[in-house]
Amino acid sequence: MFADLGKVQEEFERYARSFDLSDPMIQMKYSHSYDVMCLGEKLTDDLEWGANAKKVGVAACLLHDAGRFSQYRDFGTYYDGVSVDHGDRGYEALLSESDRYAAVTDDKAWEAILQAVKLHNKKSLPELSEEIAPFCRLVRDADKLDVFNLVQRRMDEGTVGELLPRHKIDAPLSEPLLSEVEKNWSGSYKHASSLLDFLLIQLTWVLDMNFAPSLRLLEESGIISRICGHFPKSDRRVQSLLGNLLDRIEAHKQGARMGA
Repeated sequence: MFADLGKVQEEFERYARSFDLSDPMIQMKYSHSYDVMCLGEKLTDDLEWGANAKKVGVAACLLHDAGRFSQYRDFGTYYDGVSVDHGDRGYEALLSESDRYAAVTDDKAWEAILQAVKLHNKKSLPELSEEIAPFCRLVRDADKLDVFNLVQRRMDEGTVGELLPRHKIDAPLSEPLLSEVEKNWSGSYKHASSLLDFLLIQLTWVLDMNFAPSLRLLEESGIISRICGHFPKSDRRVQSLLGNLLDRIEAHKQGARMGA
């Protein structure tokens, strides 16, 4: 596989700047793209990927949210449930520009990038070839890590309501979401209406993270503990759920370390 990372970045800049980057919501996704790219660089270093694989993976991280730009322009929201699946839209947007990327990636690299973009936001990954799967897993991990950081930063700044306009800041956990997580250890956005709902869903993301370095970075950030601190300590049901979820997270970390 081959990708000219510098040229891929030039194409991303051309594409992103065709949208209104003066809009704070568009600018947020532009910045997020580069933050995920930087995390991709960090993770591929820690994973000791070869030079070519690293360039392909980092390129996929940069391009992963290509669909967000036109999603917000066309629908005024980043909520896929009332607009479009942004992974699918990113795939379609990049596929329409395949001729431009043909000169800067080979066919195998481009297919890996396209699939990583398409699948990065899906609830789970389908069965994938050994050639493509690592890139999809990389983008999913890097994206989650940056969203964890972004949400906590916005909470510290008092601007999380701008980031999550559908989620009521002071509302309690929803019963449907609690029941879903208790049953499946994952949560659906259709059941989320409060900030606590979103934070609970974020905790379940940890069980879907793939690489030991990703989990280590998250652990070092202290974000899991910070998230848990927002839930009502007097609610036995919630605290029991958190305890069970944290046990599962710890077991997942151990499994990832053994498989690294």
